[in-house]
Amino acid sequence: MEESGRLARCSPMEIAKALILAGPTPHDEPWPSVRSGPKPLVPVANRPILFHHLESLRRAGLLEATIALDHEGADPIAAAVGDGSRWGLMINYVLWQASSGLGGALAAAHEHIADEPVLVEPADVLHREHIHPHIAAFASERLDAMALRVTGAPRDRDGHRAGSYLLSERAVSMLMDMPDAVTDPMAGVRQRGGTVRVQSIDGCLACHGGQDRLLEGNRRMLEDLRRTVDADAFPTCEFQGAVYVHPTAQLDHVLIRGPAMIGAGTILSHAYVGPYTSIGADVRIEGSQIEHSIVLDRAELLNVGDRLDNSVIGAGARVPRIFGLTSGMRLSVGDGAEMTLS
Repeated sequence: MEESGRLARCSPMEIAKALILAGPTPHDEPWPSVRSGPKPLVPVANRPILFHHLESLRRAGLLEATIALDHEGADPIAAAVGDGSRWGLMINYVLWQASSGLGGALAAAHEHIADEPVLVEPADVLHREHIHPHIAAFASERLDAMALRVTGAPRDRDGHRAGSYLLSERAVSMLMDMPDAVTDPMAGVRQRGGTVRVQSIDGCLACHGGQDRLLEGNRRMLEDLRRTVDADAFPTCEFQGAVYVHPTAQLDHVLIRGPAMIGAGTILSHAYVGPYTSIGADVRIEGSQIEHSIVLDRAELLNVGDRLDNSVIGAGARVPRIFGLTSGMRLSVGDGAEMTLS
């Protein structure tokens, strides 16, 4: 990007625009620990899923993105993302019903896409490799469509893995003319004489499934974490591996094994934080152990007896151990919550 802040121009043969589908996914499942707000705004590695996605688009050389939103998630996502300037992107918004399919999304965004090729992606895709080489190959091979199938992603009813699409202007026109019920855009473009190719890519789809998918997204994003902690500032603590600790966090007698992230204003005391754990802002953890988990902002874990593993602790949740004469359990469990006792 130029220093003036204006968007730089990319090769005329390569894709500069993206269409991000932020409606419900075909594999949508409830997340008991996160029951409010759009799923693409839930943090992994202490940043919203959609923010990771936008960063990867800019790294790939894209300049503009149109986010197709359903009515329920439109206002929160638009408020969180804004005009896209923090990523060096120009962001547009359109309303879209997921039931109208890919063709409906392309029609809704046609004013912004115009007569240009486009990258179409679900909002929750988290890339573990740079996608620009695939964009360059799509341009050099003069394809009409390339499917980027995410390794390990769930399959649709036709057995195809979910993922993204690189579409030429010609393919966009074809798909907009197809019935809304089309389930395989690649087959549709091929049947109309288009040249297509399928490419597997490394990544994950954090919202395509239950909370295990969310934890997978957190783990995958933490794999690139670099050690950023001033160990001298925490003389009673031990840090192993890639650990990020926000400068405003307070730690006392804590062992952290990375990759792990500790957010702003968080207080950890006599605690263990294991690998693949993200702890948000203003969290309080005392006398407890946790690993391979996500702890959202303002949550509290106080003297929890057993180590927590593969867990998602919702924002503002409180999990204390009460010391009394009885050995019973006291629970306050919300609608749709999931608890596993062993």
